[in-house]
Amino acid sequence: MNRLTKSFPVFDCDAHINDPMKIWEYVPESKRELVRNTYWRGDNEAWLNGTTPVMGGGNGHFAPSYNPICIAGPQMNKKIMRKLISMVPLTDQQRAYVHHDGAIDPHARIKEMDLMGIDQVLVIPTMVIMHLPFATDEEGVDVFCQAYNDFLVDWCAEVPDRLFGAALLPIQDPVRAAKEIFRAKELGHRVGLIRPIDAQAKYPNEVRRAVLAGGGEFDEVFRAFEETGMVLGMHTFPAPGMPHPLGPNYLASPGELFTRAGTDSQTFSFIHEMQVWLAQVLLSGFLDRYDKLKMAVFESNAAWLPYMLDSCDRLFKIYARQRGQSGGRLPSEAFQEQCVISFESDEEGVFRQWRDYEDIGIWASDAYHHDGADVWSAMRHMTADAVPDRVQEKLLGGNACRWYGIEAKMFVTEEAGPIERPDWFPGGPELDEWADLVAHPRENAGKLKELGLDAKTGVAAIMEANAASASSGSGY
Repeated sequence: MNRLTKSFPVFDCDAHINDPMKIWEYVPESKRELVRNTYWRGDNEAWLNGTTPVMGGGNGHFAPSYNPICIAGPQMNKKIMRKLISMVPLTDQQRAYVHHDGAIDPHARIKEMDLMGIDQVLVIPTMVIMHLPFATDEEGVDVFCQAYNDFLVDWCAEVPDRLFGAALLPIQDPVRAAKEIFRAKELGHRVGLIRPIDAQAKYPNEVRRAVLAGGGEFDEVFRAFEETGMVLGMHTFPAPGMPHPLGPNYLASPGELFTRAGTDSQTFSFIHEMQVWLAQVLLSGFLDRYDKLKMAVFESNAAWLPYMLDSCDRLFKIYARQRGQSGGRLPSEAFQEQCVISFESDEEGVFRQWRDYEDIGIWASDAYHHDGADVWSAMRHMTADAVPDRVQEKLLGGNACRWYGIEAKMFVTEEAGPIERPDWFPGGPELDEWADLVAHPRENAGKLKELGLDAKTGVAAIMEANAASASSGSGY
């Protein structure tokens, strides 16, 4: 395969850090017990509300397998990850080798960004997004968010031209959330994160009622975004299935519908969670009320957007009198003017419809989660789908830098050669042959037995890989 070069800066709009335990060192000593009873993590588990054990993303939770939150770095792919699952138990040395330390350490991050063709990045936490909305102590959440945002300043300052952060917000209390938006802006953060779910019966995306009521209790939050110019980052996650204050039959996330139906919430919940939020935004007049608000839709794929915008435009016209409020723009027009949406390297549906995304698409690696990919693979897909070079430049960095107000800078121009790997590391024709066999275990039962496997083992390897990725809360 020919190595690629690029002549423009690439900005990764949505990649992750694995909630380094150093974050908790930024909690003031006088507030340690409060935060310990709000959200705290170790290497094996985390604790929500002081007593509920949850998966915090530590390496110890996944032993003797690899940590799927930190797996998809330079020159990794799904074949390699699947083979590694079949090799369990991995040795400590093997597990350490496939752990990408850029999920924790800023300088390791830069080395891995260079290999992946990424010049600049917006980093977003991981399991914090899953669990923090369900923390019940409003002060504890506020203190933790401040600690995280302070930690993020120092983490990004290690390489300030390349590392940028998205702030956490204590959304349980709109007054505290608005205050933290102003503080985070002063710290230099460009994005404030909200997950579009109803975790505390204080539904921040119940925007139609908010508009009809003159803004509702979250009006102060949205006005703070407008006044500071910070981008409102909506980041989805798998349906958590946490206890809800209104009882066991209440849905915190629309994605829980898939879990209750017995389907894979990892596959569907990201998209459905965002679509529910976005439909309310677009059909409520929300963006007309907050016409200076800038939003970014993260981690939900993007190929579905044109159809949804068309549908919202049609409904906007049909039910104009029933909506109860007026809007000066069609939903598609409002989105084009106030929103961007992230896409990942293999979304060929986006690339084939590139005209719809030319000014609103922002590329995301989703590193280091299991589906993460480098920019070189995105460029290859885009070129194969005839995306013009000038549009690739906008989609892969120009749009994101414009939206965040960041000066684009280029540090990487050439794709790196193959990484030299240990002998045990999966690769070469043997990996391709193995991947094809386990992808079709029933048809290849005889060959699998020759390799010391059987059809049942082949299926189990795939299921284990999917289960490990789902439990990690990594991207779709």
